[in-house]
Amino acid sequence: MLQVSKCLIGLAVMMLQSCETVDNRRDQLCGNWESVEGKPDVLIYKEGEVYKVTVFKRSGIRRKLKPETYLLQEENGNLFINTGFRIDVSYNEATDILTFSPNGDYVRVTPKPDHPASGE
Repeated sequence: MLQVSKCLIGLAVMMLQSCETVDNRRDQLCGNWESVEGKPDVLIYKEGEVYKVTVFKRSGIRRKLKPETYLLQEENGNLFINTGFRIDVSYNEATDILTFSPNGDYVRVTPKPDHPASGE
Protein backbone atom coordinates (compact mmCIF):
# COMPACT_ATOMS: atom_id res chain seq x y z
CA MET A 1 0.00 0.00 0.00
CA LEU A 2 2.88 2.33 0.77
CA GLN A 3 4.43 1.71 -2.67
CA VAL A 4 1.12 2.51 -4.38
CA SER A 5 0.88 5.74 -2.40
CA LYS A 6 4.42 6.72 -3.44
CA CYS A 7 3.60 6.05 -7.09
CA LEU A 8 0.41 8.12 -6.93
CA ILE A 9 2.20 11.02 -5.25
CA GLY A 10 4.96 10.84 -7.86
CA LEU A 11 2.41 10.85 -10.67
CA ALA A 12 0.63 13.85 -9.15
CA VAL A 13 3.91 15.77 -8.87
CA MET A 14 4.73 15.03 -12.52
CA MET A 15 1.28 16.21 -13.63
CA LEU A 16 1.64 19.46 -11.69
CA GLN A 17 5.10 20.06 -13.16
CA SER A 18 3.80 19.52 -16.69
CA CYS A 19 1.02 22.07 -16.05
CA GLU A 20 3.58 24.60 -14.86
CA THR A 21 5.71 23.98 -17.95
CA VAL A 22 2.78 24.74 -20.26
CA ASP A 23 1.95 27.91 -18.33
CA ASN A 24 5.60 29.00 -18.33
CA ARG A 25 5.79 28.42 -22.08
CA ARG A 26 2.69 30.54 -22.64
CA ASP A 27 3.99 33.18 -20.23
CA GLN A 28 7.05 33.56 -22.48
CA LEU A 29 4.74 34.52 -25.35
CA CYS A 30 3.07 37.38 -23.50
CA GLY A 31 3.79 40.80 -24.97
CA ASN A 32 3.51 42.84 -28.15
CA TRP A 33 4.60 41.25 -31.42
CA GLU A 34 5.24 42.81 -34.81
CA SER A 35 5.13 40.97 -38.14
CA VAL A 36 8.32 40.86 -40.19
CA GLU A 37 6.13 40.69 -43.31
CA GLY A 38 3.80 43.65 -42.70
CA LYS A 39 0.89 41.61 -41.31
CA PRO A 40 -1.23 42.98 -38.43
CA ASP A 41 0.44 43.42 -35.02
CA VAL A 42 -0.38 40.94 -32.25
CA LEU A 43 -0.72 41.19 -28.46
CA ILE A 44 -0.59 38.06 -26.29
CA TYR A 45 -1.68 38.30 -22.65
CA LYS A 46 -3.02 36.26 -19.76
CA GLU A 47 -6.53 36.97 -18.50
CA GLY A 48 -7.39 34.93 -15.45
CA GLU A 49 -6.46 31.35 -16.28
CA VAL A 50 -6.58 31.72 -20.07
CA TYR A 51 -4.21 33.23 -22.60
CA LYS A 52 -5.55 35.46 -25.35
CA VAL A 53 -4.23 36.69 -28.68
CA THR A 54 -5.45 40.04 -30.00
CA VAL A 55 -4.81 40.79 -33.66
CA PHE A 56 -4.91 44.48 -34.63
CA LYS A 57 -6.34 44.71 -38.16
CA ARG A 58 -7.11 47.82 -40.16
CA SER A 59 -10.35 47.65 -42.12
CA GLY A 60 -12.76 49.81 -44.07
CA ILE A 61 -12.24 52.94 -46.13
CA ARG A 62 -10.86 54.90 -43.17
CA ARG A 63 -8.52 52.02 -42.24
CA LYS A 64 -9.93 52.07 -38.70
CA LEU A 65 -8.08 49.81 -36.24
CA LYS A 66 -10.26 46.81 -35.38
CA PRO A 67 -8.89 44.41 -32.74
CA GLU A 68 -10.00 40.77 -32.84
CA THR A 69 -9.30 38.51 -29.85
CA TYR A 70 -8.93 34.73 -29.82
CA LEU A 71 -8.10 32.12 -27.19
CA LEU A 72 -4.59 30.67 -27.30
CA GLN A 73 -5.36 26.96 -27.05
CA GLU A 74 -3.29 23.82 -26.71
CA GLU A 75 -3.91 20.38 -28.16
CA ASN A 76 -1.42 17.52 -27.82
CA GLY A 77 1.34 19.96 -26.84
CA ASN A 78 0.73 22.23 -29.86
CA LEU A 79 -0.46 25.82 -29.50
CA PHE A 80 -3.03 27.33 -31.87
CA ILE A 81 -5.78 29.90 -32.26
CA ASN A 82 -9.11 29.29 -33.95
CA THR A 83 -10.20 32.18 -36.19
CA GLY A 84 -12.72 30.10 -38.09
CA PHE A 85 -9.80 27.98 -39.17
CA ARG A 86 -6.86 26.74 -37.15
CA ILE A 87 -3.68 28.81 -37.05
CA ASP A 88 -0.76 27.00 -35.40
CA VAL A 89 1.51 29.02 -33.12
CA SER A 90 5.13 28.15 -32.40
CA TYR A 91 7.86 29.95 -30.51
CA ASN A 92 11.63 29.80 -30.95
CA GLU A 93 13.07 30.76 -27.57
CA ALA A 94 16.66 31.04 -28.86
CA THR A 95 15.76 33.71 -31.45
CA ASP A 96 12.66 35.10 -29.66
CA ILE A 97 10.59 34.65 -32.82
CA LEU A 98 6.92 33.76 -32.82
CA THR A 99 5.50 32.00 -35.88
CA PHE A 100 1.86 31.88 -36.89
CA SER A 101 1.29 29.29 -39.59
CA PRO A 102 0.46 30.41 -42.28
CA ASN A 103 0.85 34.12 -41.32
CA GLY A 104 4.62 34.15 -40.89
CA ASP A 105 7.13 35.30 -38.29
CA TYR A 106 6.74 37.94 -35.59
CA VAL A 107 9.39 39.69 -33.50
CA ARG A 108 8.84 41.02 -30.00
CA VAL A 109 8.29 44.76 -29.75
CA THR A 110 10.54 46.11 -27.03
CA PRO A 111 9.59 49.39 -25.37
CA LYS A 112 11.88 52.34 -25.96
CA PRO A 113 14.00 53.27 -22.90
CA ASP A 114 12.21 56.61 -22.48
CA HIS A 115 8.77 54.97 -22.86
CA PRO A 116 8.54 52.01 -20.45
CA ALA A 117 5.76 49.50 -20.94
CA SER A 118 2.58 50.23 -19.05
CA GLY A 119 2.50 48.90 -15.53
CA GLU A 120 6.23 49.32 -14.94
